Amino acid sequence: MDLKFLPLEQEYSNYQVFGFDEAGRGPLAGPLSLSILHFHPKDLHLIQSAEILPELNDSKKLSEKKRDLLFSHIPRFSSSFQIFISPKSIDKFGLSFCIFRGILSLLKKSGAQNPFLLIDGNYKFEKYFHDTSFPYRSIIQGDSKVASIAGASIIAKVKRDRYMKELSLKYPDYEFEKHKGYGTERHRNKIKELGPTKHHRMTFLNETPLFPNLSLY
Repeated sequence: MDLKFLPLEQEYSNYQVFGFDEAGRGPLAGPLSLSILHFHPKDLHLIQSAEILPELNDSKKLSEKKRDLLFSHIPRFSSSFQIFISPKSIDKFGLSFCIFRGILSLLKKSGAQNPFLLIDGNYKFEKYFHDTSFPYRSIIQGDSKVASIAGASIIAKVKRDRYMKELSLKYPDYEFEKHKGYGTERHRNKIKELGPTKHHRMTFLNETPLFPNLSLY
């Protein structure tokens, strides 16, 4: 039977294997959303062959409607954990450190005794951190190749989008529900008109030619 996803989880069967992905890496506003997800072993092959969750894919390749539907079904076949990293933390520590520390927090939250992470991207944590303390493997475009990473990408994305919609109720003039904090022309114009909020990433704004030396104060 042809597989939709690579059977990488089975290569590490001595571990509890989690897929990891993030959402909101590049926006000018809002948190970074991190998620790890472990599919139940009894369901994994059926998911990889698209007999279960046939629409599962990289969250960026799915419509909002399909993401929301998958978000509601994925918990039946998995255990997942998600956290937000605040703009303040991103400004203070940078993305790489926040992602690394966020993974440690997620693993602690999961209670897994013997975890192994399959991570979307080309992360090389040992390049920056001497004590990685968890085994992992990076897979470029992993969110479309590995089922557990695809699942994690959907959890991270849907939770962040919903957070930004809630934030738009407090800051209706910024229209966060439309652009989710990304640097669209309309969002940039709103920042120029109204100034930044505490939910904007000042380091990101100050790297943008349109917003030199902005400050919340």
